[in-house]
Amino acid sequence: MNLLEFIRLIARNWKVLVLFPLTTAGIVFFLTRNTKKEYVSNTQVYTGIASGYGITSGENDRVDYFAVNNAFDNLMATIKSRETIEEVGMRLLAKHLLVEKPSYKELSDENFNHIKELIPEKLRKQLVAKGSEELTFFRIESYKKSKEVNEIVSILSSPGSIYGLEVISANMNAQRKQSSDMIEISYKSNDPAVCQQTLQYIVDVVMIRYKGIKGTETNNVVKDFEEQLRLAAQRLRKSEDKLRDYSSEKKIINYYEQAKFVAESKENVTADRQKQEMALEASKAALKKVEEKIEMKKNIIEVNSKLSKMREQLAEVTYKIANAELYEGNKTLVSQYKSEAEKIKKQIKEEVESQYKWNNTPEGLPRANILSEWLTNYLAVEENEARLKVILHRLDGFDAIYKELAPVGSNLKRIEREVDVNEKEYLSVLHGLNMARLRQQSLEMSNNLSITDYPFLPLKPQPSKRTIFIIMAFMATFILTLAIVLGKSLLGRTIQSPARAEKYTGLQFFSAFPNYLTLDKKVIIEHLDDAILSHFISNMRIHLKSNGNDKTPPLLLTISSIKKGEGKSFCGKLLAEKLKNVYDDILYLSPDELSGDNLPGITFQRYSGYNKMGEINNAKEWIASLVPSYSKYKVIIIELVELSKFSIPDKVLNGISLNLFILSSERVWSEADSRALGVFTKMTTTKPMVILNNTDIDRLETIVGEIPKRRSNVRKVAKRIVTFDFQRT
Repeated sequence: MNLLEFIRLIARNWKVLVLFPLTTAGIVFFLTRNTKKEYVSNTQVYTGIASGYGITSGENDRVDYFAVNNAFDNLMATIKSRETIEEVGMRLLAKHLLVEKPSYKELSDENFNHIKELIPEKLRKQLVAKGSEELTFFRIESYKKSKEVNEIVSILSSPGSIYGLEVISANMNAQRKQSSDMIEISYKSNDPAVCQQTLQYIVDVVMIRYKGIKGTETNNVVKDFEEQLRLAAQRLRKSEDKLRDYSSEKKIINYYEQAKFVAESKENVTADRQKQEMALEASKAALKKVEEKIEMKKNIIEVNSKLSKMREQLAEVTYKIANAELYEGNKTLVSQYKSEAEKIKKQIKEEVESQYKWNNTPEGLPRANILSEWLTNYLAVEENEARLKVILHRLDGFDAIYKELAPVGSNLKRIEREVDVNEKEYLSVLHGLNMARLRQQSLEMSNNLSITDYPFLPLKPQPSKRTIFIIMAFMATFILTLAIVLGKSLLGRTIQSPARAEKYTGLQFFSAFPNYLTLDKKVIIEHLDDAILSHFISNMRIHLKSNGNDKTPPLLLTISSIKKGEGKSFCGKLLAEKLKNVYDDILYLSPDELSGDNLPGITFQRYSGYNKMGEINNAKEWIASLVPSYSKYKVIIIELVELSKFSIPDKVLNGISLNLFILSSERVWSEADSRALGVFTKMTTTKPMVILNNTDIDRLETIVGEIPKRRSNVRKVAKRIVTFDFQRT
């Protein structure tokens, strides 16, 4: 289908294409006559999600668009959540319960009366707290939770209430403004006050709930860290107390320093023992030499009980001096011991000297030096022995110290390791707590939603959509009707055109006739008839010549159709009238009575069935039985009965020059028609040719060329444009 055919299709069905859309538009116009006015208010909220600055923000922080989109999705879900809408509905109800009289800024007359119908007076007194909207809201919320089904629950669930969840959700629209941090929320209602109030409550509730949700997340984390920190501190304190008590029990200040000091002290004492042993051996050797010189006096001295007692006293004092000098470090005590030692030494010296005077003659004067030397060495031996005794006793004490310090070291290390583990755990938990608190503070600073454009009270209603609905209804119905017309034209089995006639029947197209009853007055019928006749005669001569049937007159033409009402008689009579201009005498045989008998040049003859067919071999013999003088006619047209109801003898079809099959372009071709036509085609020796009747005038252009009609210059130009014919002048 080209553009011209499409336009012609619309032109043929313009009444349907206009009537149905107009009817639908009228119905919509009637149904929308009581449409309520709508008011719209909006607000803008700054979120700071993408570009907001917090404590943890840095100068070079990159924006995580996935996280930003996720945060906006969470915020949108909070705005549209059932809990949010429900709280908004209850707060709006609380505000309206406090309204004493309707006004443009508070509540319209319709909604004021509506709320009186929704809330009985008894329940109203129970819920309303005069002068306190917040207390009224809490009463409404408590009453709602008191029962599963009550008046408040019914109001919030009602699809027609301004406090209903469905109504608020349907009238609210929230969206992010492009890629900014702004969220625009709009609300529409038939009451301007309700519009502004509902939008304000939506913003207030969302800000509180969103901040609470984000705060709850961090609060839970902070509380968990605080509990973990408390437990870690207990474990650390317990292990530190254990270390303190153990150190106090074992008298440990710094184990490692003390162990180091003990080891160093033992090394020093070991070195002192070696030195003291060397000094003792030296003093003993010196004493031995002196005693050899005074061997005769040795026994006298040794047996002297007084000297022996002094010797013991000196040894004891010398031990104390050595012990004090080596380990105690008390200078006063050392001085006291030395004074006592000097006193004993002096006494020993005096006793030795007295012994010397009592036993020796004046000739022994040289022995005084020897005795003095002996006394000195003797005292040195006593002193070194005392020192060595102290050193050996000290070395024995180190073994006891080592036995005590060895298990203390391992236990102390284990306790210190426990303290170190608990301390690290404590510090780690403390760091996590600090980070959680920092995150909490950052969220509190960054999640403070702020209103940039506050909800306003709309003064003018929105333009009515009634006109749009009417236009949409008209256009939708028009498109649907046009689709049906196109579908019927393209997909239906209506004959319509010569091409479809050939497709459905399988026969060759021969000619066509228009529907003369619906022809436009501008069509020049005479010229059209001449063109159709010229086309018919040309095709007939070509066909007769190709079959060799043009040499033996008369020409026998049959006219047949499947059903009655195809225009078979009309076409036959029309052909007879047209052919009389070419041929002199024409005989028309018809099973029905035809009007227009005795026309000049045309003889109409009615026949009633096919009688005496046993003696007839072909069509001419059958015609001779009806009209003995048939040979004087140039053309004989035989109108056959309809093929779907009557059986036609095959002998009648024998010898036919041209078999014409009449088909109405307005009929629907069926499978039964194909079978009937197939039987008829097998019976005749001449294959039928299709003549299309009641053809749309525009479809005749494919046969006779441009239709002869009176056109204005505008239509001529328009047709050339539509057909892209720009070469004609």
